[in-house]
Amino acid sequence: KFIITGKNISLSNQNNKILLVDNSITFLEKIADLKRTNYKGKIISVTGSAGKTTVKENIKFLFSKVTTVYASIKSYNNILGVLVSLVNLDLKSRFAIFEIGTNNYNEIGKLTSIIKPHQAIITNILPTHLENFKNLKNIAKEKSDIFNKKYNQKIELLILPNNNDNEKILLSKAKKNNISKIITIGIKKNSNCLIEDASRISKNKYIFDLKYNRKNYTIHTSTNLQFRNHNLAICFLLFIHNKLNLKYYYHSLTKIPKITGRGLEQYISIGNKKILLIDESYNASPETMKNCIHYFKNLHTSKKQTKFLILGDMNELGKTANKYHEDILKILLRYKINNVILCGDLFKSSLNKIKIKNKNIKYIANEIKIMKYLSLRVHKKDIVLIKGSNSTKVNKLANLLLKKKRS
Repeated sequence: KFIITGKNISLSNQNNKILLVDNSITFLEKIADLKRTNYKGKIISVTGSAGKTTVKENIKFLFSKVTTVYASIKSYNNILGVLVSLVNLDLKSRFAIFEIGTNNYNEIGKLTSIIKPHQAIITNILPTHLENFKNLKNIAKEKSDIFNKKYNQKIELLILPNNNDNEKILLSKAKKNNISKIITIGIKKNSNCLIEDASRISKNKYIFDLKYNRKNYTIHTSTNLQFRNHNLAICFLLFIHNKLNLKYYYHSLTKIPKITGRGLEQYISIGNKKILLIDESYNASPETMKNCIHYFKNLHTSKKQTKFLILGDMNELGKTANKYHEDILKILLRYKINNVILCGDLFKSSLNKIKIKNKNIKYIANEIKIMKYLSLRVHKKDIVLIKGSNSTKVNKLANLLLKKKRS
């Protein structure tokens, strides 16, 4: 392990673990390029509006059951994160997985030119980072640079989403790049890999069917969340393309660990009362928020259990932010969801505009007040689901609650 820093830093003592360089980013770029040049395995890159980290971690977990795999840590998906991940690349691994993110133009192309993936995945095109991109068409154009041969001549496989009209832009652009294998995946009937709705077979156990290459495959899962099953289907396609033994895929599906802020289920104690916390607080977009509400509505509980839904603001939606938050309120009313707590300025503004009078929907100003509210109302075995964008008050609430992890 080394510390890399600019030469303008004065050091009182010499230390061979501290590298003084002219420019830290330029130095990292040179080392990263050297590692990429010497890597002989297959590189997989993941981008998309949502689900990048989850897909990356799912691939890593499932591949690790049958082969050697390296993956970037956490959400290291910007220029610094990608460079650090490449510098640490395990040259002995057969596969390496990198996450590529963006919140402005021309970032995906830059990162793609550094990583040069053989296999690329776009998880979805959803309304995120609209402050800069303005509309979904611009988001699709930016994401499409992951397979643009201007930035990467090595691409051999491209997996594209096929769930909404804006994602059609990706396929149109991909065909112009003469990529040897393009697979569309989604709920639309014209998808190369069609994902059917999940069916519940018992408590927390579901199955859904995949139709691919004129064959039907039944997948066992622990959730009916469409986007999570979409992630599992992506992993399935990667197993087939890379000729990995599907036996390990099937055996490991229900063992995939959930990630903090992205569906982690953790038993915690509030006032000596053991409850289940479902943490979805790392990020939120209108589509993932809707999926989360649908999941909460269908979440199975016993007669003695109460479930609480806590929603925080969805950030970076630009001028459309209020409309999207009002849409979420309308969904809550239509589903007749009980025990809803809203937090954040955008939800507050939307509540004031719609003027909802519903005793089952409450606005609470901050994480401390929500904690006090929960401590007075939760009982043993209750369920609390938290959804919101990173760095919101709801995200802070989740971090506070996770500190109450039950030993």
